[in-house]
Amino acid sequence: MNENQRRVLKVEVKPNCYLLFSAGRRDPKETYGEFRVQANVSFLYDAGEYAVEWEVEYGPIQTWHKCNKKDDGAKEHYFYDYDNSPGWNWSQIAVDSMELPKAANDGDWDYIFNVLKNWADDR
Repeated sequence: MNENQRRVLKVEVKPNCYLLFSAGRRDPKETYGEFRVQANVSFLYDAGEYAVEWEVEYGPIQTWHKCNKKDDGAKEHYFYDYDNSPGWNWSQIAVDSMELPKAANDGDWDYIFNVLKNWADDR
């Protein structure tokens, strides 16, 4: 387990569908020097070689490519051990066009995971 993975709580909701939770320190300037954290929550669908994730507060939909440590561009990742996704692995427009914020507000978790699964299947 790498340091990134240690800081992320992975909960499998149903096969290949995960909720990820992590926390990071907020900017001390925003909290008048107090130590405060910000929660990060995302939905992730794991298709094996690829994972597709939507981080709820900040979007976009991102695609991650699982690789080995010695593969070109490999870097430690918080879900896979290593990832070497290209720089064009995300879309903010898809979040809005697929109405993911509305689905989250409505509690339509299956819809969100189905959108992510469809993205993964298109890889």
